[in-house]
Amino acid sequence: MIHVAIIGTGLIGTSLGMALRSANDRESPLGPVMVTGYDADARNASEARGRLAIDREARTLAEAVREAHLVIVAVPVQAIRQLFVDLAPLLPAGATVTDVASTKAQVLAWARELLPVTVDFVGGHPMAGREKTGPAAASPDLFHNTIYCLAPREHTRESAISLVEAFVQQIGAKLYYIDPVEHDAYVAGVSHLPFMLSAALVDVVSRGPGWREMAPLAATGFRDVSRLASGSAEMHRDICLTNREALARWLDDASRVLAELRDQVAAGDGDALLAWFRHAREVREEWMAGRPNVRPGEQDFEHIAGAVYERPGLFGRLGRASRDRKRS
Repeated sequence: MIHVAIIGTGLIGTSLGMALRSANDRESPLGPVMVTGYDADARNASEARGRLAIDREARTLAEAVREAHLVIVAVPVQAIRQLFVDLAPLLPAGATVTDVASTKAQVLAWARELLPVTVDFVGGHPMAGREKTGPAAASPDLFHNTIYCLAPREHTRESAISLVEAFVQQIGAKLYYIDPVEHDAYVAGVSHLPFMLSAALVDVVSRGPGWREMAPLAATGFRDVSRLASGSAEMHRDICLTNREALARWLDDASRVLAELRDQVAAGDGDALLAWFRHAREVREEWMAGRPNVRPGEQDFEHIAGAVYERPGLFGRLGRASRDRKRS
């Protein structure tokens, strides 16, 4: 049996536990799992257990990771550094640690600095989420068919990487290996910038003198574009602080485009506006037609969904079986 410790039982941590525990033991790559949950707010852990996301609640970090083969860190990114400090003397030798933070380069740097050499670290980021937070918003299907980015630390053992691969498969997500710096640059544009623009829209119109009268007129367009502004303020603050350079570049580009649009509107340049709107529409429609959330080259990894994994013992090696063996 694989012992999994989930540190942080909010939306993502609870959803991970629900997805792990709802899998069929005989068909899942990890086989039977025992999921222990820990949260600094004991109410979150209790709610996660009530939602069948964890088998048992741990009262301390030491209790949570004592027997863990896989430790999943699902706390806000700014809390990860101190958590690594606290975990370092507690982790059993041979354990594998992974995280779910939206930024990777900083987390990998903390892992190199703070985690002991007796454990392996594989950075992770599921490209999934909701604007609501907490265990009440969790779902076992949150990760189904979504991209799950992996960025292993240097010299990570193959067995540790395979263990995390099996975990990703078990929750129904799709593996995508990526360099951490590249990851941060890309998600700053397609994940972090959209939140900033959504929040900016709400801020601009709500501070206007006519907001009280405007609010009843706001319909589906405002609702759809402003949806991300309902996300966790703390989480997005932490994202900004740990991905400053990449996000600042995207904000510079967005500011430049908005300034150009402002000038075109003020000048009544209909041709320029029409060309801009058409280009945006064509790009989005092409993206939608090309299976949204599937990145270029991701189809190369689709065979992973049908792969078979050996079930590891405490110190055993978790290896991928060949496709021939899968057919037999």
